[in-house]
Amino acid sequence: LLYTLLLICLPICALLPAVASFVAVSVTYVTEVFEFNSTQLSTIFLLVILSTIPGSYFAKWLANRYNAMIAFKIQILSFIIVNFVAFLLVNSPDMEIAAYVTGMFWGFWIGWYYPLEKLIYAVIIPKGQEAELAGFFMYCTIILSWLPPLVFALMNEADIGLHWGGVHLNIYLFIGLVCFQLMSPWEVCLEDAKTNKLRMVLKNDDSAA
Repeated sequence: LLYTLLLICLPICALLPAVASFVAVSVTYVTEVFEFNSTQLSTIFLLVILSTIPGSYFAKWLANRYNAMIAFKIQILSFIIVNFVAFLLVNSPDMEIAAYVTGMFWGFWIGWYYPLEKLIYAVIIPKGQEAELAGFFMYCTIILSWLPPLVFALMNEADIGLHWGGVHLNIYLFIGLVCFQLMSPWEVCLEDAKTNKLRMVLKNDDSAA
């Protein structure tokens, strides 16, 4: 179980900063590439927010249809594809309608992401250790929150295309996907959490010492 918790905390360190950075990155990207004014910018972000609602319901349906881990892996992989298409193809001021549609896609995938992330971690936490591991989870969500915006800003200052700055967020998503792929099967994670194997391992280590 300790191995599983480490593998879920490592991708969270990369995934959540990347997803959260979409706010800062997309504002710069939309403003510079599409030359949106404040009204248009507010409209696209309203569409993003509204689109998170069906995304959350879809996450629930997919998790019930298969399991939360499979649903999360599908989310990450499809999010990478959406980002490639959005940043590499939707990159012209005359593609205003496409920009609004892209915003709706981003909102859907963001709404798909957050419920599954919290669900997976909450379910595999061993009984009796919820408080300490919840604190560790919060630590993992913010420890690298500075990195994606910094890299994006450095790429922008180096006159690298903004679309590549957006695409680079897929690096963090791919790291998260690889870590989740290395985790134990979902059923094994649930069983380990029920029996609290983590506490048993720690007690055995204390006894040996």
